[in-house]
Amino acid sequence: MIMQFLLAFIIIVILQSAVYSILAFRGFNYSCRLSYNKVNEGETIDFIETIENRRLLPMLWLKVEARFHDTLLFTKNDNTRVSAGIFHRSVISMPPFRRIRRTYKIVCSKRGYYPLGSATITTGDLLGFSSKTMSFSSDAGLHVYPVPLKNTSIMLPSRSFMGDMVVRRYILPDPFMPAGVRDYVPGDPLNIIHWKASAKTGELVVHRREYTADSKLMVFFNIDYKAESWDAHDMIVIDTMENALRTLAYIFTLAAAHGQQTALYTNSVSTRDRNEVTVPPAFGRVHNEGLFAAMAEMQFIRTRSYHMLLREAAENIKDMDILLMTRYLSAVMQTEIETLRRSGNKVEVFLIPESVTEQSPEGGGHDG
Repeated sequence: MIMQFLLAFIIIVILQSAVYSILAFRGFNYSCRLSYNKVNEGETIDFIETIENRRLLPMLWLKVEARFHDTLLFTKNDNTRVSAGIFHRSVISMPPFRRIRRTYKIVCSKRGYYPLGSATITTGDLLGFSSKTMSFSSDAGLHVYPVPLKNTSIMLPSRSFMGDMVVRRYILPDPFMPAGVRDYVPGDPLNIIHWKASAKTGELVVHRREYTADSKLMVFFNIDYKAESWDAHDMIVIDTMENALRTLAYIFTLAAAHGQQTALYTNSVSTRDRNEVTVPPAFGRVHNEGLFAAMAEMQFIRTRSYHMLLREAAENIKDMDILLMTRYLSAVMQTEIETLRRSGNKVEVFLIPESVTEQSPEGGGHDG
């Protein structure tokens, strides 16, 4: 009798193990998303996870592990455990035809670009004799923007919008200098829409007006802390450069408010695509979003020497307003600056301070 019971038990164990091995993820669905894909430093977003068992067979146990960068801080939750950048869900069970949606709060504590990451799902039979693992990945990413940091000591080129009173002539378009039409850009006021031309083309276009003193503000940002080398793991260095980026965000926020065309050139690598971070001159809300995304993606890893970046600019840029943001000035950099000035460019140099006692966060931040 006992032998028959043991034999029946072994057969049942083998059968249930085989069933779960074959049907482990059949009828199963997993998805995850973020409530926002662009936020400011310090803001909180939701991580939303949906798990669904769309079959009659229950999932007796299920373990979900999702990987995130360790600067994305999960708020405390009884169902989660966070260690070494891994967001770990405790083991759960899924009855037949059941959908579970769970929302977790993430504090975006540091500027950067963070891919949504991947999740590993593991399930198996009741006794753990067999288990199956499946991976899910997402192409989505999160941009955490630097919060604008006001700096009253920064000087922009003389023709820029923060110069003296003569600048007022170029902040506003001159209504007596028409220059045709251009495509509508989100953020353009309704009173400049060219309704007749829009009706003919089928797409919104606006009146294009020339500025009385049209110019572009070209910002060249140096990620090197000093001419020889610098330790990217030095917290003082990192804090100094992060605050420099916040100052840069303040400049671009102010420029956007005045309709200023801006451009960003760096010797920095992008976290997202590993290319050099460059944003050509333009204006409008879409361009502004691109600038902040570029600043989020910047790594303090050099693509080339700063003076080489300036040398390329000196060969191609004329009659522009140029702001150089750098921690130091070298003799070779001074030579390239003089070359830029001889080409009719207005050049100002902002030496990035180690101390930020005279700086303060700009109220409201960036409207992401």
